[in-house]
Amino acid sequence: MDTPDLNPYASPVTENIIQVAEIVDGGMWRDNKLLVVRKMAVFPDRCVKSNQPTNRRLKRKLAWHHPAVYLTILASLLIYVILALCLQKRAVLHVGLSDPWFRKRRRAIVLGWLGVLCSVGLWLAAITVQGDENLQISLMLSGVALFFTAATFGALASRMVAATKIDNDFVWLKGVCPEFLADLPQWPK
Repeated sequence: MDTPDLNPYASPVTENIIQVAEIVDGGMWRDNKLLVVRKMAVFPDRCVKSNQPTNRRLKRKLAWHHPAVYLTILASLLIYVILALCLQKRAVLHVGLSDPWFRKRRRAIVLGWLGVLCSVGLWLAAITVQGDENLQISLMLSGVALFFTAATFGALASRMVAATKIDNDFVWLKGVCPEFLADLPQWPK
């Protein structure tokens, strides 16, 4: 009467073959100049910046919140930070990136850090200069300007893709080359 293969207390087994196939075979669309992907989408073996074949992946931890949250900066920076942290949506994607684009990214990071280190050198030079107050002020201001310029350059130039919107299931990315987008179906709105 009882079969040895049947466990009446076991959890029901469901197969997610359809969902996995949908993510692997699809899960990517183009929405004008934006790439729309499922949060769990597997990127093809192509560079998102040049559409060249690649095996390398760049892990991107993306966060996004609605732009209206920026209005709270007018009230208080602390309120903005709290709201942005509470309301942000997150996604982790592994995008394909070719060797030349990895090198460009590394170069931007190195140049940004070199600029930051040079700004620290300017601050130290301003501290050690004795007697010439105008030179001290100009070195200090140059150090501050170089610091912000280098940090901004490093952050923006090393960013390969950026999220323009994230919801519960999908991520909209900018910074993807048109050739990569041309092979994808149009986003069904």
